[in-house]
Amino acid sequence: MTADREITRLLLEEILRHAPALDGDALDDAPRRAIHALKGSAGVAGERALFDALARLERRLVDGDATALGDARAVLSIAGDALAAGRPIPAPAWPEPPWDLRGRPAPPEKRARYAAEMSDRLARVDELLAGELPEPHAIAGIFREVHAMKAAALAAGDDATAWFCHGLEDRARDASRSDVEARRAIGEIARWRGLLGELVAAPDRAVEVLRRLAYGARSSSQPPPSYSTPEPPPHSTPEPSLDPRAARLSGDTLRVSTAALDRLLDRVRSLERAESAIAAAGRELGVLATRARRVRSSLAETRGPHDALPRRTKRLRKATAAVAALSDALDAEASTLLGIAERSRFEAASAHADIALMRTTTVATLFDRVVSAAIAQARRLGRDVRVLARGGETLIDRRVAEGLFDPLLQLVQNAIVHGIEPETTRAHHGKPPAGRVEILAEQRGASLRIVVRDDGAGVDIERVRSRAVSRGAIASARAVTADHKALLGFLFVPGFTLRESVDLLAGRGLGLGLVRESVRRLGGTVRLASRPSEGLTATLDVPLERGLVRVLWVRAGEAVYAIPARLVRRIAFGADLPNTLAFPLAACVRGLGALETGEALGPDDGPSYLLELDPGREDEPSFFVSVTSVGEIEETSLHAAPPLVALAGPYNGAIVRGDAVRLCLDVHALAELVYLVQGRRAP
Repeated sequence: MTADREITRLLLEEILRHAPALDGDALDDAPRRAIHALKGSAGVAGERALFDALARLERRLVDGDATALGDARAVLSIAGDALAAGRPIPAPAWPEPPWDLRGRPAPPEKRARYAAEMSDRLARVDELLAGELPEPHAIAGIFREVHAMKAAALAAGDDATAWFCHGLEDRARDASRSDVEARRAIGEIARWRGLLGELVAAPDRAVEVLRRLAYGARSSSQPPPSYSTPEPPPHSTPEPSLDPRAARLSGDTLRVSTAALDRLLDRVRSLERAESAIAAAGRELGVLATRARRVRSSLAETRGPHDALPRRTKRLRKATAAVAALSDALDAEASTLLGIAERSRFEAASAHADIALMRTTTVATLFDRVVSAAIAQARRLGRDVRVLARGGETLIDRRVAEGLFDPLLQLVQNAIVHGIEPETTRAHHGKPPAGRVEILAEQRGASLRIVVRDDGAGVDIERVRSRAVSRGAIASARAVTADHKALLGFLFVPGFTLRESVDLLAGRGLGLGLVRESVRRLGGTVRLASRPSEGLTATLDVPLERGLVRVLWVRAGEAVYAIPARLVRRIAFGADLPNTLAFPLAACVRGLGALETGEALGPDDGPSYLLELDPGREDEPSFFVSVTSVGEIEETSLHAAPPLVALAGPYNGAIVRGDAVRLCLDVHALAELVYLVQGRRAP
């Protein structure tokens, strides 16, 4: 707040004078002019926080964001009340988001270029964090990259990332004075690295997480509030490969957006469907040729050797010859069409493979970056930790590798910071002085399983149980019967932590929540297992190829859904399994309330099909759901579901099918609901 009372009085008068222009919901010139004028007044008065908030609101109004008016009224109300009372205008301290800040993705026309630039900048930040440069040199380089990211975010209209980068920029700038400050700042930025990637990938989710964390820091005994607002890791150079297919991609490289590759792949799939139609037409012509030959044979049999009617015999002979010529022509056309279909099938399959190869890398390129960053983190913390990786030869979609970098790094860093005990404690338990973190990769059909495990202290399940009850996350009676898997699930809740003190990210309960959100965006799952003094194991299951998935189409009531075909074990008619407990899919989609009120066991409106679904986990049984009808299996493109849709139900993506958008169901989320209901109904 400015010390000049007169300027304060004038600013308050300006707020009162322009506030009426913000009444209503009309996005015309009057609100924009009022915000612009007030922004200038706040700048003259030295109220930087108010100036920045009004600048963001002005950009949102220009972009046609109707919610900006309500946020502007709230900001001016807070500022006006503070000025009238002679108090400073309150401003949340970074990293708590300002009141007006909303996470919004970059506009579609800027999104691809913006994502590519931010990916490159994040790659250089990772190199500096993991490198051997002296701390002052490293922090100076990080400052330059973060400053460039802030500029790029502002240019793309990503206010949330620009604001967050501004906070990191201040810390990097202030740390250039000494080695100690530089070392401290590098550690801080390394801990915020995961959230920076989340802001670029899902700004709305990241801002919500920051708000929840800020609320939790002020009141740890109450659940965080709900807000209305609803990684691109670095490019890496693939290692030389002995795979002959890799030679087809050698030579000069050219950056092509993944969206362009997706469109090309959609066209290839259209050609594949056209090939199928041509092949079907060829087979149909073959059938017609066979029928024509049968007609010819019948005509020949009607002509006796001593037919008494020469004119009739002549007509039959001509008809037989015409049918013979027709059958031969149909055979030739069928053969031609089938040949075209076969060549088209080969070319389409080759194009499909080439495009898939363009999007492919090895898991080793992902692991190398994770291990380098983790070792650098351990070195900065003074921890003696060995980080080992195996299974890197598996091929994986580049975008899946990019999306896995942040969650894997977060899991490994979590093990180093929280899991590995001090040497004296390890010696007491008979463990070697150096801690051990392993990253293992294994292909399982069309999925990739990655296991991150450490030999540290593990998770104190009883502390999780107690903390969940004290936070009101679970009732005391239910906590007593909750199993380890259910209790470990609380570690994914933003703000849930077992630490008594916090320092930046450590102890705020942020990391594992980001891990789950990142993995879910890839269409995968993550689960935890732990034993006291034996460490923590995190298991991630994700599709090898992002965006492409084979789905089974089903109808549940009036709605049509897609289910990943790899998770469907069996399809049966309801009458064939009369004693099977099956949960209506429509009730499952509506959620726990619908299942618990008995909809799951209600009468069927008509014949239904039962699907036996596999949760994709070896330690959990399959379960049955009932659907109205079952359609075809199709390979299609899976797109990320809008954040509010993803939060509203068990969905892991959206599929554009004709003129409609259909939702793909998250079988793992359905399994959690079913298991919960079955557990509550168990005797």
